[in-house]
Amino acid sequence: MKFERTFQYMAQHGIIFTVSQITLTDNERGNLRELHFGEAKSAHYQVNSKVVEIYDKMQANNRPCLMMVGISKPLTRQQADALNTRRTSIANAAGSAAGGAAGAAGSLAGPAAGFVAGLAAKTGVSSYVNGALSTHHAGDVIVSIEAQVNGGIGPQRTTESLLIRA
Repeated sequence: MKFERTFQYMAQHGIIFTVSQITLTDNERGNLRELHFGEAKSAHYQVNSKVVEIYDKMQANNRPCLMMVGISKPLTRQQADALNTRRTSIANAAGSAAGGAAGAAGSLAGPAAGFVAGLAAKTGVSSYVNGALSTHHAGDVIVSIEAQVNGGIGPQRTTESLLIRA
């Protein structure tokens, strides 16, 4: 089992990924641990475990499973800051949406209740989203794994990511 194709891709903020493409069949499942992702360096086992987990999740049976594994170069300080800024923007947008909806519903009980409900929802959702999204640091490596199986009840796709801390 070997990689069919390997190429580099530049994503937002200048983050460069080395992407490896492989098509797996059911009889190759036992050999998945033999794949070597050199870009992952010491986190090779983590990446390998995630690839096996995703392949099993796809339940490909006797159909071929196309997998693309992208591993970024270590993030620079500027790239990490840009990703963290985007993380904060997402958290604020989600909080605002939830706060607006809760404020509208709470205003049925009066303006003060609407304000309190909106503020509580905005703060709670922003805090939750901020905690759920990871914080990036210089030297971190981002791994993205995408799998696709055609056939059965229709095409199945899944994408997962992994953050390897510096």
